[in-house]
Amino acid sequence: MKKILTILIATISLFIFIYFSYQTYSSAKKLDSVTTNYYEAQTDIKELIQRKFSSMLSTISFGTIESKDSKLHKLYELKAKRLLLKEKTKEDIIKLAISATAILFLYFLLDLATYTLLLSISSLAALLFGVVTPILMIVIHKYVNYLGDIVLSFESKTIVGTIEHLYSSQNYPVAIVILLFSIIVPLVKTLTMILISIFKEFHIAKKLLKFFKHLGKWSMLDVFVVSLLLVYLSMGSSQNSYSEIENGLYIFLIYVIFSIITSIFIERLLKKEE
Repeated sequence: MKKILTILIATISLFIFIYFSYQTYSSAKKLDSVTTNYYEAQTDIKELIQRKFSSMLSTISFGTIESKDSKLHKLYELKAKRLLLKEKTKEDIIKLAISATAILFLYFLLDLATYTLLLSISSLAALLFGVVTPILMIVIHKYVNYLGDIVLSFESKTIVGTIEHLYSSQNYPVAIVILLFSIIVPLVKTLTMILISIFKEFHIAKKLLKFFKHLGKWSMLDVFVVSLLLVYLSMGSSQNSYSEIENGLYIFLIYVIFSIITSIFIERLLKKEE
């Protein structure tokens, strides 16, 4: 009965964590889409001049001539929607952090084998969502006299999207390094941890552990590469540009924490089996 209860608790906790991971990813992508539309609406110089002229005309006429710019109205709607989605993404990442913390505290309720497997699968979920959720937003703008602040370009980057961009730009060495150490090595390492957790009683677990220890030499390179990636993406930040960290980075951070803790418990689990 106790075994069934622990499995049930672990399963529910895992589904809650995956659900909030998906919610965080989904709201981040929606924010990305709305923000792209919002900034694209501000890159049209002709539209901006027309809006300024309409605004001046309304001011000079003391409001008797009202501006009926449908595009301006749409811009205000996008701005309001963007603000609401920003709040939603903050709430989602807080909920995800709470569910991740709850998983860490389950150590005191679950047996070592169940807890290690739970952490391993949670690490995999965090990794998969982390690489496809935007990690950094970059906006390039310039102040122009009489027109105000004009957005020149806007980009929201994911790890996968950055690799695709580097590859299409023929930056093959950088693309391969980021692909290898931010996706392939972490993915292989996480899958190895799951297999060790499942087949802990079999001889293959010891072979997998040796392979895992070899991977462990590269365990912090995923963090290092993502740090370099953030520096690379935010290069050139000045008074005419700014960057903002997005939820993908926090999901990837959860993966890193889970991965480190799981590796510790896997060695304990195999020692216990011996």
